[in-house]
Formats: sequence, C-alpha cells, structure tokens
Amino acid sequence: MDEMDFTQAVVRTRVLETRLLSRAIIDRMVDAEDIEEVIRVLRETEYAESIEGLTRAEEYEKILSSELKRVYKTMYDISKEKVVVDLLALKYDYHNLKVLVKEKFLQRDLKDIYIPIGTIDFQQLKTDYLSDNRRSMDSRFIKALDDAIGDFQETEDPQRIELILDKHYFGHLHELAEETGISLFIGYVKDLIDLTNIRTLIRLKKQGKDINFLREVLIDGGNIGMENIALSLNDSVDIIMNKFERYNIGSRVRKGLESYQQTGRLSEFEIEMDDYITDLNKQSKFIMFGPEPIFAYVIAKETEIKVLRIIMVSKLNKLSPDAIRERLRDLYV
Repeated sequence: MDEMDFTQAVVRTRVLETRLLSRAIIDRMVDAEDIEEVIRVLRETEYAESIEGLTRAEEYEKILSSELKRVYKTMYDISKEKVVVDLLALKYDYHNLKVLVKEKFLQRDLKDIYIPIGTIDFQQLKTDYLSDNRRSMDSRFIKALDDAIGDFQETEDPQRIELILDKHYFGHLHELAEETGISLFIGYVKDLIDLTNIRTLIRLKKQGKDINFLREVLIDGGNIGMENIALSLNDSVDIIMNKFERYNIGSRVRKGLESYQQTGRLSEFEIEMDDYITDLNKQSKFIMFGPEPIFAYVIAKETEIKVLRIIMVSKLNKLSPDAIRERLRDLYV
C-alpha cells in the first residue's frame, strides 16, 4: 500500500475533520431542555441535511442512520484502497449475517434490523445464499453462515449464532488488517480482540460459566494469549487487573474494572473500550501521507454518532445532564 496514493484523500479528510462536533456543541445538547432543542442545535451543523424531512424528534434514528450512510459513501469515494474503509464496515456485514440466520430460523421478517452499510451488497448476498447461488460470494461469508446455521440445526441454541459469527468476524477482520501491513490497523484489531476477550471473561465469570465454555468463545489473534485469559476465570478482579497491566490496554482495563467493582455493571468498561480506540487513532492527526487519517475519521464519526444517540435517548428518558455526561465517550477532536 503506497502512502502517497492517499495524498488527496488526506487533504479532503482534514477538511471533513473541521466539521466534527466540538465539545462545546455536545455540551449545549447535553444541557438542552429536551430532544427538540437537541435537534435545533444539530441543524446548525453538517447534520442539517440529514434532518430535512424529519417530522418527529423521536425519529432521531433516521438522522443518525442517514449520516452514517453518508459518511461511509464519502470515505469509500475518496479512499484509494477500499480495504481501509472495509476494516470498519465489516462489522455491519456480520451484523446482517446474524439477522439473516435469525430470520431464517425464526421465520420472521426482520428487514428493519438490517443495516444498509457494509463491504458488500448485502441484499444480493442474502438472495444468493438463500437461492444457493454461491459463485460470486466471498468464501469467508459462506463459511460463517454455514457454520452458524449448521450449529443451530444441531444445538438449537440461538445464543451460539452470535458467538460463532463473532469469531468469524474477528478472524476476517484480522486477515484484512494483516493484508494492509499498516501497524495502526493491525494494532487496532489486536487491541480490540483483547478488550473483547477480557469483557467476555468478566461477563462469564459473573454468570458462573466454566472454563471450557470460556475457551470456546474466546477470540484468537490478540496480543494476550487465549489460554492466559481462560486461566484467569477463577482469579479475583484485582488479580485480573494486575495480570494485564503491562499490555497496551492495561490502564483502560484497570479503570473499567474498577468501575465494575463499584457498580457490578460492564457499561463503564465498554466506555473505556471505546475511549481506548479513540485515543489509539488520535495519532493519525499527525500523519500527512497514508491511509490512517481516513480510518481515524470514520471511527471519529461513529463515536460522534454514538454520543448523539446516547444524548437523544437520555433526553427522551428525561435524564439529568450529569447522568448523561457519565455515559458519554471521548471525542476525536
């Protein structure tokens, strides 16, 4: 991958970065009286076009969905290499595969749950798979679907659909990152796997699951060996924090697990996961040539949209500004 191929893309991305929502704008929305006022603030930003035609503030998801689609289309258009955006779009492919499998076995129309973003034309993949037309399908998607469906037919355990497709997703993601040879992308995937595995460890520890179940659901490819994580199942949370302190994610794991000890909830750990990924990508602000700023911008927009969703849901539920701020993620800007 030639870094100089991204010169124009980086210039355009820097312009787009200037339109990211500032902390001051986010604070205005957090302090807003209601969701209608939040929408009025958004009309002053680049979200104005996505708001056109909105009839009820409660339909805010249409704004966020429209903006996310616009961002992905823009970045695919300007990126010299599709894989740079594919690394982030891939999660939507696997979300849609999960919906496809559930739709097939629940015999229900779940079209409203599909997300119209991804590395592929998902409607075409769905049509081809259900008609057993596999000639143009990526073999990794076929294998993922076959494994999930075969397992469900054997076990009739719907929870395993998620677990199997998550494993395939991270394997696929790891392959894409390695193909690029870009250290930021490879590091992103490895750290994301580690964070996901530790979250799984704590969740299953809380549920009283055994080590064999944990070994089955852990994801390969991170910096921390799966067996090292599995053998931590019977450790105290304090020991777990100390054990993983030396890894890249160590400080975020400690902070998230300290909150977990106080509240019994993993929501704070998930905030630390998101904030770690944002921090990891902030180094892209200093890169003049290469694909990293494109990747970082998409993550920044996804985080921004997640923050907006938290604010809007909180306003509908009449949460206080202080309660909302506790749930927010760090911004890229």
